[in-house]
Amino acid sequence: MGVYIFVIAAALAVFGILMMYKKNVERLKEDPSQVGEAHRSFFISTAVIEALPIVLLILGLVNMEPVPMEDIYLPAIIIVMLAAFSIFFIFLQRSVGTDDESKQAVNNLSMIAIMMSNAIPIIALIFLFLSVQS
Repeated sequence: MGVYIFVIAAALAVFGILMMYKKNVERLKEDPSQVGEAHRSFFISTAVIEALPIVLLILGLVNMEPVPMEDIYLPAIIIVMLAAFSIFFIFLQRSVGTDDESKQAVNNLSMIAIMMSNAIPIIALIFLFLSVQS
């Protein structure tokens, strides 16, 4: 169960950030002049959303026990699938219903969201591989 704390942290971060991305990208598609407000809202909500996953990562790191390599295959696959899902979701939302006027603002927010939504899963993968027995 110890390695799955990293999966929970990654899932909470990815789904929370994707919800806030969806809300803010819809705002940009409706009114591209609200770029500053959408970015500010996205960054503040991302900071709040990532608080619990960061605590979970630290808790998992502190309570880490050596596990055999076979025990981290499934958690690693789940984390990679979460990261791939976030990229797929963001590209899908970016391309659907975007007019030429809001395209640049939506693209900027999308690239930021890809980096933010994959930060915790990447850290979770690193911590997961640190727990492998040598």
